[in-house]
Amino acid sequence: MTEPVSISVILITFRRPALLKACLESLAAARSPELTEVIAALNGRGDGETAACLREAAGKYDFLRVLELPRSCRGEARNAAVKTARGSWLCFLDDDTEVPPAYFTNLAREIRRGGADVLGGGQALEAETAPVFEQAVGFALSSFWGAGPYRVRFRPFEGSRAAGPEEFILCNLALRRAALEKNSLSFEGHLTSAEENLLLNKLAARGSAMRMSGGLNLFHRRRAGYAAFAGQLFRSGMGRAQMTSLYPAGFTVFTALPALGLGAFACGSFFAPGWLGAAAWAYLAACAFFALREARAAGLRTAWVCFSLFPVVHFSYAAGWWWGMLETVRDRFLGRQAPRSRCVCGKEIA
Repeated sequence: MTEPVSISVILITFRRPALLKACLESLAAARSPELTEVIAALNGRGDGETAACLREAAGKYDFLRVLELPRSCRGEARNAAVKTARGSWLCFLDDDTEVPPAYFTNLAREIRRGGADVLGGGQALEAETAPVFEQAVGFALSSFWGAGPYRVRFRPFEGSRAAGPEEFILCNLALRRAALEKNSLSFEGHLTSAEENLLLNKLAARGSAMRMSGGLNLFHRRRAGYAAFAGQLFRSGMGRAQMTSLYPAGFTVFTALPALGLGAFACGSFFAPGWLGAAAWAYLAACAFFALREARAAGLRTAWVCFSLFPVVHFSYAAGWWWGMLETVRDRFLGRQAPRSRCVCGKEIA
């Protein structure tokens, strides 16, 4: 490829100044000539600590542009940042990620290699510094019992190969801007999560090629407690249900399995309590098997936490899926075109 490579990094941040600072430091250390800018969009004006962090960083890093937004859904916030971006490629990272020193050099090489409108890599934990809970979360999400075929998103990737839209995640995703403009695509608004999956499914349907590369692996901090982790999975389930409603062609049975399992357990508690007990023991046995298998190298303590996380993963996601599906049905019944019940737009937090 002879076209010049210019990369705009887009970060959406809110109330995580310490993680944001570490992220920006890693971007500065990895800067290459192709990195045109980093757009840090503060998603809400009630976050003075993060605003102060960004002002300090803007004086330190000449590549940093700060965008202050009213409280918006993630899709709207990213669309607003995209409109101001100058790069021919848009690299979406999260404020709780850190990139290795060669990240942008590798990204530029993959762009010049051509043949793809979407590029991405895997995730890893900083094993020497990650607490036990974060390590256990990493094991749970990267295991078959935790994420099935989607576990590739949560693991370090090896090599380079063509990939499908379900393998990418928005904390580590690069898009060719021209592919979005050619197809008049942007992130769907008012989704709780999974807005990248909806966009990538539409790009794939229009013929955009996608590729994963081990050279684009990065470090991702995990949620630090059960409540925060359960909330993340609940929102993930909601977003997947919303995406299913908006784009049925992107539906896969696997994304509904936890919700169907929760429904089966609920029915069993009324109609077949004996069966329910046997199923519960079988489920716990599977949790123990995969916890020991995935975490055996990290010790029994991490394996025990991983075992306790599997029910959190399945129940929280399933509950979110049912909530999102019921909400979607209600919104359609009421005839709302842009449901506000699942949206944070305009809801400033003091």
